[in-house]
Amino acid sequence: MATGQAIGAMLRTDGLRLARDRFLLSVSAYILGLTVAMRWLLPWLTAELRTRLDFDFTPYVPLLASHLLIQISGQLGGIVMGMLLLESREDGTVKALLAAPVPLERYLAVLGLSAMGLTMALALLEGAILGWGFPGWAGLLAAVILGAPGAVIFGLLVAAIADDKMQAFAYLKILGLLPVTASIAWFVPTPWQWVFALYPPYCASKVYWLASAGEGGWWSFALIGGAGSALWLWLLGRLFLRAARR
Repeated sequence: MATGQAIGAMLRTDGLRLARDRFLLSVSAYILGLTVAMRWLLPWLTAELRTRLDFDFTPYVPLLASHLLIQISGQLGGIVMGMLLLESREDGTVKALLAAPVPLERYLAVLGLSAMGLTMALALLEGAILGWGFPGWAGLLAAVILGAPGAVIFGLLVAAIADDKMQAFAYLKILGLLPVTASIAWFVPTPWQWVFALYPPYCASKVYWLASAGEGGWWSFALIGGAGSALWLWLLGRLFLRAARR
């Protein structure tokens, strides 16, 4: 009971930090605003390209939708988690947990689940707003659930390699290319797409694409992505714990 109360208190503190962080709140508002705009812009753009250039943009709508729903939502959840962990490192909370009855690993697990929940909620809300490139609820849920651990992977990586927020913003300029890399795989021949599976959120996008096209076999990518996410979470968890002890 005491452990649960302690973790709950830390999460409430993290929630207050998040509420005060204008950068994270503005990014969240930007993503939702972009989704609302795309709901109206995508049909217009598709019609204009077909009329003026005789180009059918429809096959590429799932790519654009998956990038927004899966990759960008996961990146935002990762930024939230990474920044909260960095603040906890800066104010000494992490080091205090190393010697406290509440294990740091348990706090990381609860915070990670919270980041995943935030990511899934945002992605499903975006999917409901967007409406285009929709793979059906089964495919969407599978892709969203599979992509959610990407937020924790992203957050742990930022919090492990950066010593403070200033460094984190510098690293984010580079790490921000990871979601783009996953979407670039759309244009890569199928045998070579397996290379991109080293970045597990790519598998979530692949599930989205296959489900949108009505193709079967996306469960194999779901299993591969799930196993890859579990491995990366374990490795980056150890890396963060090592950084926390410095």
